Amino acid sequence: MKAKTRLLWMKLHAYLACFFLPITLVYIVTGTLYMFDIKGKVADEFEYAVSLPAGWPAAEAQALPIVNAFLLNKPHAALPEDYYFEHGNHDWYGYKQEVILIKPDSGNAAKLVVKEHDLLLQLLIIHKGFAGQFFKWFSILFAASLSFSIISGVVITLQLPQLKTPALYSILAGAITIVIGFVL
Repeated sequence: MKAKTRLLWMKLHAYLACFFLPITLVYIVTGTLYMFDIKGKVADEFEYAVSLPAGWPAAEAQALPIVNAFLLNKPHAALPEDYYFEHGNHDWYGYKQEVILIKPDSGNAAKLVVKEHDLLLQLLIIHKGFAGQFFKWFSILFAASLSFSIISGVVITLQLPQLKTPALYSILAGAITIVIGFVL
């Protein structure tokens, strides 16, 4: 590999590593804490009674305007992007908060629950991929950058004669470790 080409790989490797360092630290810290069952918590929870004169909304398209209109004058963040229909309830989930429209057992008064997350839970939700489109795309770019950084590091290392043999042994050791992990 020519010196100019190697220098270009090294610059790309370094700049991408520097740019993605903050999100890398978020993933490392939250992943490690999660392994020790430290997940953060709901900082505040609010419950409201919501009148449903037209009855229970069967689909998100019907529930969304009701919830948005109700929350318009409340001191909460915007409704999260991710939507789930679980246990007959409408659930919008994001890193800042979760908003649940709970189906009433009888009558036309549903319960609307807003759960605001603390910082640790927000970071964990980003880690788990439930933080909206921005963080999903940023995480995809991070994964591509991480792949490039590892591959470029290997390519640069394999070009150096004094490091080629130990690098190949390291690759082999890593592959064997993964196989052993799957077998066990």
